Amino acid sequence: MSIVAASLTAGVWAQTSAYQTADGNTSVFLNNAKASIVFNVSDVKFDAGYLHEGAGKALKYGFNPKSLEYGFDVFGKPASSLENQVFQKGNAPPSFGVLASLGYHSPFADLSTQTPKTHLRDDWALVALSYTRSTFTTVASASAEPVKQFFDGFRILPAYNVLLNLSSETGTGVILGAAAGVQRTNNVDELRPVTIDTPVLQSGAGLSPFSVVNQTSGYLGAYEKLYAAPIYTDAVVIPKLASWFDFDFFTRFNVAHVDRYEEGGLGVFIARPEEPTKVLGGLSVGWKNGAPSYAVVCGFAF
Repeated sequence: MSIVAASLTAGVWAQTSAYQTADGNTSVFLNNAKASIVFNVSDVKFDAGYLHEGAGKALKYGFNPKSLEYGFDVFGKPASSLENQVFQKGNAPPSFGVLASLGYHSPFADLSTQTPKTHLRDDWALVALSYTRSTFTTVASASAEPVKQFFDGFRILPAYNVLLNLSSETGTGVILGAAAGVQRTNNVDELRPVTIDTPVLQSGAGLSPFSVVNQTSGYLGAYEKLYAAPIYTDAVVIPKLASWFDFDFFTRFNVAHVDRYEEGGLGVFIARPEEPTKVLGGLSVGWKNGAPSYAVVCGFAF
């Protein structure tokens, strides 16, 4: 068994990973130790999570990790226009959410029967359930009053990940991820960010003219709530000779009838030497509906 495959087998279980694109989405779920923190700079979103893994089963010549697992993440997006100023993408409102995952480690892989030529090293399947809450103000047109919106979003995302050893000679490993589900979202990232001035009072008689307004950040345009059908794939290649570099070939789709998109691209991530699941950070470049997208992600595992 290659060094890369051996180290991956010990540490790749279900939890949100740093292999993210500019929208913060991924199909690869990793257990970076027992807890991890991920910050997607391009999406201005943080993610902190913890996973509980079952004890598995001891074998005469090794260890079989087959077991149930569950975990949770908290994620949020502070008030910031960094994504619009630097990455030239829609400025989404601040939000906060939680993610819970339930899965099974090694449903098909069996360490007790593996040999140096075995290609299937490990696999894990899970269902990730997430809820997002955000509050913002929208203005449809000059003839409509500002409306304060309260948005509750959710996503149900089944996923399957598998670790393969492509060659026992070169030791090149690959993590394949596939996820598809349903999501409730909105089109706020397509609206125009604006500042809404609401008059509070005007200067009185005999005083120099002045006015007091209340300023609120908002969005101009027709606001809609939508249902999406996301499909994500990732192929993370880890070469033995440079195991601290991971190359992520990804695709992202929304196949719903409205707000459809397709995206593909490549990400380069840096991990700890001989511990490629503990991603320290990276960047990716994609092509989404004919326009480039960029992501910068930082990660830390405990």
